[in-house]
Amino acid sequence: MANQQRPELHTLVIEQDLQELLQGASGSLMKDSLAAYLPRRRWFSGDAAGEVHLLYAVPFGEADELCVLAEVECRDGERREHYQLPLAFVTEHQAGSAAPEHLALARLHRGRQVGLLTDAFTLPGFVRQVVRQLSRGQVLRWQGSELQFVPTSRLVDFIGDLDGDVSLVSAEQSNSSAVIGDSMVLKLVRRVLPGIHPETEMGGYLTEHGFANIPPLLGEVRRVDEAGTPHTLMVLQAFLSNQGDAWQWTLNTLERAVRDELAGGASGQESPHSALGELEAFARMLGRRLGEMHEVLARPSDNPDFGYRSSDIAETNGWAHSVGLQLHEALERVAESREGLSESARALADWLGSHQAGLLEVVGKLARHSAGGIRIRVHGDLHLGQVLVARGDAFIIDFEGEPTRSLEERRARHSPLKDVAGMLRSFDYAAAMALRNAQGADAPSEAASARQRIASSYRSQARTAFHEAYRLAAASLPHAWHERDGEVAALALFSIEKAAYEILYEARYRPDWLDVPMLGLVELGRHLLGSKQ
Repeated sequence: MANQQRPELHTLVIEQDLQELLQGASGSLMKDSLAAYLPRRRWFSGDAAGEVHLLYAVPFGEADELCVLAEVECRDGERREHYQLPLAFVTEHQAGSAAPEHLALARLHRGRQVGLLTDAFTLPGFVRQVVRQLSRGQVLRWQGSELQFVPTSRLVDFIGDLDGDVSLVSAEQSNSSAVIGDSMVLKLVRRVLPGIHPETEMGGYLTEHGFANIPPLLGEVRRVDEAGTPHTLMVLQAFLSNQGDAWQWTLNTLERAVRDELAGGASGQESPHSALGELEAFARMLGRRLGEMHEVLARPSDNPDFGYRSSDIAETNGWAHSVGLQLHEALERVAESREGLSESARALADWLGSHQAGLLEVVGKLARHSAGGIRIRVHGDLHLGQVLVARGDAFIIDFEGEPTRSLEERRARHSPLKDVAGMLRSFDYAAAMALRNAQGADAPSEAASARQRIASSYRSQARTAFHEAYRLAAASLPHAWHERDGEVAALALFSIEKAAYEILYEARYRPDWLDVPMLGLVELGRHLLGSKQ
């Protein structure tokens, strides 16, 4: 089926090695191949209609392997974007494997050899070689730049598992990952940005300071340009045997709670071992782990990029401005989308429209009351999908931050309440998903009522358990609120910011989900404005 759907491939010809793809006739056809290939990749957000070419192709691997480390540069006027795309030549026999064939860019002739030019990350040999070079601290040089393989002290404990099976994570996301021997996971960063990457920076710092509820950082591959600017290419971490991410685990457990409810089983309040009881316990554990992580990140540090800072008036004025702008844009998008909404969603839109001035005013008040709270490095994009469920515990992953922001913005200090607000909103989304799963799945009346009860109970219990556990674990954070309601105000402010962000996201990508963040914003607004309408 994959072969039938794959578009026709260009045929490239080289004499000896893949560096020939940078120039001549092969270079020209390579540009055409990239222009056809890149738009089909989920990780590509550029414009292949602009100028596309290989930035470099550095030989990599054993002598009998034809691989290069490579980046693609895309130019659209003054805008330039870099994407990492290591390349490999595989013969027709080797191409029988589904992944190298599915992700092939072109047919390739090398003398009498005929095969495919493919994404090298699909090859177990390439993945193992990256880890070997990390263990050796290898440095490769290219035109004034260096490709540095930088291990951490923890890698020596894992290198003995290198001969284990290599399996690609099947879903193609914004990055690509491979699991090695069920002990390590190598993440290849597709969009390459200049600067220190928060994934390795946060992972390395938390690993070094003993926070156990993340995958330990084992190494980083980075390109350092002539000016000394690092560009993270790959990240090696310990692999955690797990039950999946907390989003899918939560949805599965909610389905079990609905079945238990229909079967007359015990409710979450009656038994901690019921599905609802497990969800509540996990939310409590997650709140505890987040509080512990924030406590580590707030400790005084010799590293100037860590430790805490207080939020002064200038900072809170900045929050008022940025959150206000995002809220205003979100409310405009709601108004533009109104006619395409359901009747219940139109009622939410109307409420938001009629209370726009009040909401914008309350943002300024909340920001002013947030003064005195600390700012630290935070996760920045925390939700249930960024948490692994393992051994009854919660492990926080993916410290990249919001992908639409620059690395500098992602590395900035924020209020720790930003992470808390993100997780509270994620509980709301899980409850909403449980309700939507009712469509066509169950008997109309009884099952729908059961889902409503379960979703409502889950949302209330999870939010309360998480927040209470977080506050207990984070009690030592040195907030010095100027107002008595400073913590409440900061959480409300960043909850509004998150709901507005979600409205903009859903309006663009999932209009059918727009009512979920709209409802969250209406509930927040009614509480803050004292309106019951």
